[in-house]
Amino acid sequence: MAIVKMKKFNLFTFESLKEGLLEELQKFEGVQFTSIQLKKENNYDYLKADSEDKSISELEDEKSKIKFCIDLTNSYIKKDKGLKALTKEKKCFTIDELKKITDSSNWKDTYNNLKSLENQINDIKNQITAINVERNNLTPWKNFNASFDDLKAIKTCKYLFGVISKNSYEEFKSSLNNKYDKVYMEELGENKDGFNLFIIYHNSISVQVENDLRNSGFSIVNVKCSGNVTDSMNSYNEKIKKLALKKENLESEIKQTASSSEKLQYIYDYYDFQLNKFTICNNFLKTDKVIAMEGWVPKMNIDQFQDILDKILGKSYYIEFSDPTEDDTVPILLKNNKLAEPYELITAMYSLPSYTEVDPTPIMAPFFFIFFGMMLSDFGYGLVIFIASLLALKLLPLEKGAKKFMQLFLSISISTMFWGIIYGSYFGDATKFITPAGIKPLWLDPASDPLSVLFIAGIMGIIHIFTGLGIKGYMLIKSGDILGAVFDVGFWYFTLVGCILLLAGASTGMAGLVTAGKYLAIIGAVGLVATQGRSNKSFFGKIAGGLFGLYGITGYLGDVLSYSRLLALGLATGLIGSSFNLMIRLLGSGVAALIFGIIIFVCGHIFNLAINALGAYVHACRLQYLEFFGKFYSGGGKAFSPYKSRDRYINIIKE
Repeated sequence: MAIVKMKKFNLFTFESLKEGLLEELQKFEGVQFTSIQLKKENNYDYLKADSEDKSISELEDEKSKIKFCIDLTNSYIKKDKGLKALTKEKKCFTIDELKKITDSSNWKDTYNNLKSLENQINDIKNQITAINVERNNLTPWKNFNASFDDLKAIKTCKYLFGVISKNSYEEFKSSLNNKYDKVYMEELGENKDGFNLFIIYHNSISVQVENDLRNSGFSIVNVKCSGNVTDSMNSYNEKIKKLALKKENLESEIKQTASSSEKLQYIYDYYDFQLNKFTICNNFLKTDKVIAMEGWVPKMNIDQFQDILDKILGKSYYIEFSDPTEDDTVPILLKNNKLAEPYELITAMYSLPSYTEVDPTPIMAPFFFIFFGMMLSDFGYGLVIFIASLLALKLLPLEKGAKKFMQLFLSISISTMFWGIIYGSYFGDATKFITPAGIKPLWLDPASDPLSVLFIAGIMGIIHIFTGLGIKGYMLIKSGDILGAVFDVGFWYFTLVGCILLLAGASTGMAGLVTAGKYLAIIGAVGLVATQGRSNKSFFGKIAGGLFGLYGITGYLGDVLSYSRLLALGLATGLIGSSFNLMIRLLGSGVAALIFGIIIFVCGHIFNLAINALGAYVHACRLQYLEFFGKFYSGGGKAFSPYKSRDRYINIIKE
């Protein structure tokens, strides 16, 4: 239950054996390569950077083509929804099986066919768009019944189509009729811009008429049409129908190809596997024949790693293992038992420990377990979370991270049910629907005895804080700083325990506790004043630093008060749940009351569960991150990132 020990390796082998080795190591998923190309100073000045840019470029091009096929076919496939989509598992293949599928496929022909179909469909869409524009341009003039061919044949007259605003129309119409007798105007309709007009006038007055039209705000519209407007629009509609039918036939061809979409996904992951194999080469150095690799391997995996090297390389390699140095950024891999493992998520959300630190997960886990349960503290809500988490773990094909998250909630749901029994909370006071007295608390009722719960919360807070201080002391002793452990931890223990004994003795009237507490507090306080400023050079600086360090006792008081949230959130959960139950009781009896009561119960308690579960999770995390981790934990570790396949659509497994 700790940070996994890592070994650094430097590996030399022949360039010709590189590809086979990388393929096996990608299946192994047990090493992390580091880039020796990025090091400014190294012992490999005689080597040049390794690169597989040509292979990478080719594979990326192949991948993009396959992705195009997948995306296009998927857009015409009816996707699974709801529970069916959630329960759909990824299929598993070995890399050899994927290679056979890829080699036997004709995906390039599929790509060329789909690309051609897409181009044809896009061309049809463009044609339909252009026709729609032409048709829409004619729509305002659909009431014009004359033939445009006949209009164009008239030599003695000119004609115009246009729009004039509604405010100007009457005056414009009157002026035109009174001034000219060789003008004909027809109103063809109206829209938000004004009236659509057709005007025809004799050539002899064309200049005057056009000047008057311009001065009146008449906006000329260029209407393109041959023959009758209605006939042209009908013709456009027919063209659109024919094009839509052609498009539908092309889409049907794509749908027929969609049956191969799943196989295309397998091929995509195979090419991604190959691409990953070549991309990792950007970390290596080489000569014309030799390749140099550097990386990290968990100490527990060294034998398996060596077996792979022997299997693939035979005796054609040299490897050197070494322990991490202070200058190394060692990747972090946590290994805990099944009970503590889900709580690694909480640690990782804050920051992974550095390689020289203690993994706080197994120590933090029981505190998080208790605190979450105290804050949600309802048997019914815990049971809902337990069932939901269990079903998700049993029925859903969860990724590793999601599975760990469900395991975490499965664990803390047990604590929630436990504290629900302690507090007597079952969906609030819902048991009163069954019996007037309900189910009594097994031990405490936060609503009627909040001070007792507050006292327990304070005790748990003190234990939590003291545990954090203890870990700090352990880390200082482990690093060889025994005096630092005495000065920065031991004296704080004396001071804090002394203050606690003073308060306990004063409240219980036990003089012995008061005396013991007084001397412990004095010893601790004097020790803190004498040592907390030890890094300062001057005498007065040391004393001032010591006094300031002693002032930190107010911070500990604030930390302990932070644990009052264990009472506050637990109280809120029960009272809000009971409020919804009270609303139901006020409805009275009858069918309507029963129906609305069920709705209020379900919706109200779902809301209460969601909001308070979120609150309990956030505040339980806060107590770990500030009050606990703040005493000893620096973090800043980088997760171990093994060289492995990305498995987007399927799971690539070992033979």
